[in-house]
Amino acid sequence: MFHLFTHYQSTSLEQWVEALYSQLSITSPAQLTMTNLAAKLHIWVYTMDMNSMAIEKDGLFTINVDRRLSAKEQWEDFLHELCHVLRHSGNQMVMPDRYVDWQEQDASAFQLYAAIPMSMLKKLSLPEQKNEMVAFLSEEFQVTYRLANERIEQIQRRVLQGILDHEYQQFSQSQVRTYDSANWSDATRAIMNKLEQLQRKGGMADRQASRLL
Repeated sequence: MFHLFTHYQSTSLEQWVEALYSQLSITSPAQLTMTNLAAKLHIWVYTMDMNSMAIEKDGLFTINVDRRLSAKEQWEDFLHELCHVLRHSGNQMVMPDRYVDWQEQDASAFQLYAAIPMSMLKKLSLPEQKNEMVAFLSEEFQVTYRLANERIEQIQRRVLQGILDHEYQQFSQSQVRTYDSANWSDATRAIMNKLEQLQRKGGMADRQASRLL
C-alpha cells in the first residue's frame, strides 16, 4: 500500500503540523510525548479526575489531562487540547455551535496528524496486512488502536484521491492533445474543413439577408 506515497495528498493543516515539528526539532516517534511537547511549547500540563481541557489565563496556557484515562488516551487528549491552545481562541461556552463544531473538527484532524506524522511514517518499514500495520503503529507511536486505524484509513482515502486526481489530469491532457489540429487524422481534417466552409457560407448568407431588411 505505502509504495503509493507519491500519490498522497497532504492538507494545509497537515503541512502546518509538519512545519511545527520541524521547528521544534521533533523527528522521531520517541520524541512524541506530553512532557517533551509541553516543555518545548512552554505549556504547563497537569492531570486531574476531570475531562481534559485547555485553559488560558493572562496569556498563559495550561492543559488538564484526564488522569482516569489510559496513557495512550491521555496522549491523544493532550494533542486535541494542544490544537485549541495553538490554533484557536475564545470561550466555546459562548460561541455559536457552528464555530464550536469547526474548532472540534480542526482539533480532531490535528490530533491525527500530530500523533502519526507522515514524515515519520515514511521512514518506517510497515507490515503489509492492515491489522498488523495498525497494531504496529499503535505501539510505535503509543496511540490507541482506534486512532491508528483511523489514520490508516485516512491515508488510504488520500492515496486513492491522489490517484484519481492524477488519472483525471492525465485524461484531460490527452483530451487536449486529441483536439489539437496537429493530431487530426485526414478524415477528421476533411470533416472540419467542410464545417468551416459551411460556416463561411452561412455567414455570407446572413450578411446578404441583412442587406435586404
